[in-house]
Amino acid sequence: MKSFLASVALFAICVTARAADMPVKAPPVPAPAYNWSGFYVGANLGGAWTSGHLNIRGNNLYGGLTEFIGGVQAGYNFQAGHLLFGVEGDFDGATFGHPALPTPTLGSVSQNWIGTVAARVGLVEDIWLLYAKLGGGWVQSNASLNFPGVTWQGSNTSSGWLAGVGVEYGFKPNWTLKLEYDYIGLGSWASPTVPPIQLNRDLQMVKFGANYKFERGTSEATARTVAAAPSSPAEEHEDLAKKSQNPIADLVSVPFQSNTNFNAGPFNRTQEVLNIQPVVPLHINADWNLISRTIMPVISQPSPFFNSNTNGIGDITQQFFFSPTHPGVLIWGVGPIFTVPSATDPILGQGKVLLGPTAVFLTTPGHWVIGVLLNNQWSVGGNPLRPNVNEFLAQPFVNYNMAHGWFLTSSPVITANWLAASDQRWTVPIGGGIGRVFKLGDQPVSTYISAYYNVVRPTGAPNWQLRAELSLLFPER
Repeated sequence: MKSFLASVALFAICVTARAADMPVKAPPVPAPAYNWSGFYVGANLGGAWTSGHLNIRGNNLYGGLTEFIGGVQAGYNFQAGHLLFGVEGDFDGATFGHPALPTPTLGSVSQNWIGTVAARVGLVEDIWLLYAKLGGGWVQSNASLNFPGVTWQGSNTSSGWLAGVGVEYGFKPNWTLKLEYDYIGLGSWASPTVPPIQLNRDLQMVKFGANYKFERGTSEATARTVAAAPSSPAEEHEDLAKKSQNPIADLVSVPFQSNTNFNAGPFNRTQEVLNIQPVVPLHINADWNLISRTIMPVISQPSPFFNSNTNGIGDITQQFFFSPTHPGVLIWGVGPIFTVPSATDPILGQGKVLLGPTAVFLTTPGHWVIGVLLNNQWSVGGNPLRPNVNEFLAQPFVNYNMAHGWFLTSSPVITANWLAASDQRWTVPIGGGIGRVFKLGDQPVSTYISAYYNVVRPTGAPNWQLRAELSLLFPER
């Protein structure tokens, strides 16, 4: 027996010694948790603009188009570890149909649809995808010329090369969100007139989209740590109310905000702006969130020249806030903000690409939510014939939460146009309102109504505003 135990001990010592001499293999690199492979379909919307021009002899006046675009896309991804290869095609309608020249008698240019097919190459990091696109695009355009010696109307579908970049986020096993920039080089379109007129019209696009994947991503990608449930319905209502009042809370929400502005313009008409502004928290890691806030305005705008209104979609604004998941007493987020010229009519937008910084700071002592949202944007592109932009926005907000989901609110939007005369620069409202968080069936919602009076405002600006909002809330379950 002693001999057997001695043999076993000697064998163990030998194995241990040999194992110590063997090279140690590095642990395998874990594969990304989210599966991006497979077919997908989706929809998109955004803005497009050209920097082209009409080469009319002695009168080069065409400054380019700006337009709202919306459509569908479909594609296939193949994922190999952290690399992704795929192909995607999309088709967008373009809403633009007004004179592109300062005087309609000279002519007009419009675009009707845009189609692209491109290869995608991307880098996958779990639920994030950073990708580049390279392929081709097709644009269908109409143009007319009408000046001494030249009268012509024509239609043209032309092709060109496409290059783009984008970022995509898998927020559910079958759903992703994306933000994409594309450039289509179309070259020139010559009119069959004597002499021929060259229309240069390279196209730039910014798109916001959502895709449905037929092949599920793994459940680990969407697993979230959910805080302990409040101990009572009253605490549950107040907790949800505070999150809905926090612009950078870890809460998916879809607000529909109606802003009715009275006595606008020379005819004292009513302006209506319905802001559809989904807020989606994107989880970078355990320490940081990226909050996406999109604002798409649907506008009824009084004309500055006629006693009538123009209706359509305005310029779309996108904000991103980098925010710590454990901020302490002061909750904060900072990031970029940009606006794309997506207006369906020139009177509904500024015709410029805007870019700048944005930030939000708030605290939630007791029943209060107190903070401020700030941003400033400058024009960095778009139609060169439209005025430059340098505008500031500050939105202080104070909310007091009461029993049964009721709350008092005040969130005036203070703006400044730094390029205007000093006495026409500021809009400063005061006011407030009341709201409540409750459930419609199983769907949590937040709603409020408030009124504001512009104590400082430029000439022709509205004096009163009635604001009403209904937000669909989607807390983690």
